[in-house]
Amino acid sequence: MLTNTLCRPVTRIKISPFRPSWAPMVHRAVAARVQAGERVVKVAHILLNEGQTDLADEIEGKLIAGTASFDEMARQHSKCGSAKKGGELGWLSRGTFFPQFEAAAFAAPLGGLARAITGRGLHLIKVLGERYQSSVQQMPAEELAELLTNPAMREDVQLVDVREEWEWQTARIAGFQLLPLSNFSTWAPNVRSVLDPEKEVVVLCHHGVRSMQMAQFLVQEGFTNVKNVTGGIDSYSRVDPSVPFY
Repeated sequence: MLTNTLCRPVTRIKISPFRPSWAPMVHRAVAARVQAGERVVKVAHILLNEGQTDLADEIEGKLIAGTASFDEMARQHSKCGSAKKGGELGWLSRGTFFPQFEAAAFAAPLGGLARAITGRGLHLIKVLGERYQSSVQQMPAEELAELLTNPAMREDVQLVDVREEWEWQTARIAGFQLLPLSNFSTWAPNVRSVLDPEKEVVVLCHHGVRSMQMAQFLVQEGFTNVKNVTGGIDSYSRVDPSVPFY
């Protein structure tokens, strides 16, 4: 992974007037969506054509009677690529998939079956597991500044910047490790080796949107203490004049 020697600019400079008018609204929207103790479910599905209700009834009957397994029926009948894995889709959180699918999946009990019709077709859904995952915490720029100036608070905190290399070269905060979100496929498979899931992680970007995406990913990966810097480095620049706006 990238290891860089970070340094702060010693003077305040105005590099660009670019500061979208929508940025404050985005910051508030991101903060409002954070909920504590979010329930997520592990699901599998069998995707059929919308009109194949008779086949859906037949499959459901076999599953309820115990004469066939969900894995077997998915491999045999599902037209989704997940059929090769027995229909398993993985962990589902709200707001990440078709609303009709989510409504059915979250209403079903653990081990239960449900149906949903989406733009892709008719889904037979099975809930394989459930858990309550940690939520993303919001960290104001002032709190980050306090953290960075207090060695006792800073100890064991992992600082991650998900902006692009050119942004990092333009304005950066000492101590942050650069993991560009655009290179997600490169570092994501080994993220639990790059970062310690048991330690606090503080994530930063330009305005707090990309960092929120990263923070949510880390929570889904089992990280237990993840904080998103609200407003990103743009807000931090107002607290620490040595970090330039851009």
